[in-house]
Amino acid sequence: MTTTTASQPARSVGFAAVFAILLGLFVSGYGLLLVPQSPLGGGWILAIGVSLALAGVFAIESVGRRLGLSAATCRTLSLSFAALAAVLFVAFVVVNYASVESFEATSESATGSEASG
Repeated sequence: MTTTTASQPARSVGFAAVFAILLGLFVSGYGLLLVPQSPLGGGWILAIGVSLALAGVFAIESVGRRLGLSAATCRTLSLSFAALAAVLFVAFVVVNYASVESFEATSESATGSEASG
C-alpha cells in the first residue's frame, strides 16, 4: 500500500515583511496628517511610507504567487522599494537639515542686526 502526502503551500509571512508593512502604513498616515501644513513635506513622507509598505508586501511569497510573479522578481521589487524608501528618507533628512541651517543663519543675522541697531 502506498500513501501520498500532498504538500501544502508554504505560508511564510516573515516578521520583517509584516513590520515593514505596518511601519509603512504608520509613516503614510503621518504623511497624510502633515499634508495640510506642508504639502511637499507631507507628500514626501507619504511616498516614504508607501514605498516601505510596498517593500513589505512584495516580500510575502503568497502575494507573488497571486500576482503571478517569480520569487526573483518579488525579491527584486521588494529590495527596489526598500531602497527607494531609504533614498527618499535620506534625501528628506538632508533637505530638512539644510533648510534648518539656513533658517538659523538668517534668524541669527536678523537678531544680530536688531541688537546692534
